[in-house]
Amino acid sequence: MYPTEKLMETVGTAVTVLENVMSLVAHLESVELYVTDAIEKGVDFDWIRSAGCSLHYQGIEDGIVRGVTKIPWWYKHKNQSMNKASRQKALKRKFQILSHQ
Repeated sequence: MYPTEKLMETVGTAVTVLENVMSLVAHLESVELYVTDAIEKGVDFDWIRSAGCSLHYQGIEDGIVRGVTKIPWWYKHKNQSMNKASRQKALKRKFQILSHQ
């Protein structure tokens, strides 16, 4: 089985909320609480209930939120992008040095 397009859209929206909120609260304590609150307020989960999952609605929503709010995932992603930018900057600097000699 494959996830529905609506589920993929919901998870994508939740990740976008995570990225936006993390840039504002990453330095605070209880970061996961801020992110969880923002996702619960900023993402539309009502479609799950209306799709016929009223018995499992809350569990599905909690699972999505819990999965997205894995903070180490965000830090790993951020570190990888920063490392890539650092490597590119260092490579550019090396080319500048070599081209002036």
